[in-house]
Amino acid sequence: MRVRCLEIIHPDGDYPVAEYDGIRVGGVYPVLEMVAHDIDCQIRVLGPATSDPGLLWDPVNFETVDTRIPPGWTLSIVDGRTRLADARWQRPGFWTDYHHGDPQALADYEHVKSELLAPAPPSEN
Repeated sequence: MRVRCLEIIHPDGDYPVAEYDGIRVGGVYPVLEMVAHDIDCQIRVLGPATSDPGLLWDPVNFETVDTRIPPGWTLSIVDGRTRLADARWQRPGFWTDYHHGDPQALADYEHVKSELLAPAPPSEN
């Protein structure tokens, strides 16, 4: 799944900016995961110059340009949170392990990231 950035609202000032954390208005980026909790939904979008693991963004500021869900993605509902992401990231504690430098979590993150940042295959028509 790929999205185009329509607008960026700076998190510190609630004002529009052209670029933030490696994401720019008009750019097209892969979605790394989608997280929903209660009525809040966010997508993790990572641009080529974004620091790992990127930020969670409000999807209202993006439009879908490629609707294909990447192979290996699963839907998980745990503790009131719904996550759509690669199965390797769905295990309990994945992000905690990632932030603590766990070698397996870091390897899983890098592998999935490289798959998602690869150029999109041509659309089937």
